[in-house]
Amino acid sequence: MRATPLTVLTPIPWWWSLWIAVSWPVARRSRLVTAPLNKLSFIHFARWAVIRRWPTDRRARRDRAAPRALLFLTSFDGSSIQYIEAFVRVVPWRINGLYGGAKGFPGPRRFGPVERYIYDHSHPVDHFWMSHPEASTTMVAQALKLKEAFDAFEPRVADADGERFGREWRRFLTEVQDLL
Repeated sequence: MRATPLTVLTPIPWWWSLWIAVSWPVARRSRLVTAPLNKLSFIHFARWAVIRRWPTDRRARRDRAAPRALLFLTSFDGSSIQYIEAFVRVVPWRINGLYGGAKGFPGPRRFGPVERYIYDHSHPVDHFWMSHPEASTTMVAQALKLKEAFDAFEPRVADADGERFGREWRRFLTEVQDLL
């Protein structure tokens, strides 16, 4: 399965960047916020950042009222339609916490308006890299659990005779069959 990248750049007012600066550190540490996001196992990567100032022009005075932007970079399994729909269904309050103050944001309750908003603010991705393009995030998580189980299995059979090894091997396969 090939992951899909998405880059969204959304204009936000100065006061919304203050809200984000206060709420994000709290949200990052709250299981109420992180648990539902962690269940979205098709997400490879997601990163939000507030851009408060564009590259400096040393000849110009700093404009504190200059537009700020919320940058969202992500990669995920499936189509962008599936991705957006999952967020609208699973964590609409989280979307509102991120985009509620963004200029023109339609609110998180209906898929169609949110999809249009994201497409209107998305940018083409010119370069995209991932370490395991053939694997979904679920596959990678299962492989890590399988490795952990095998690492525990290996010492148990290090000096086993053939009969004991066979019993342990069948037991091991039964225990990890959902990971294979």
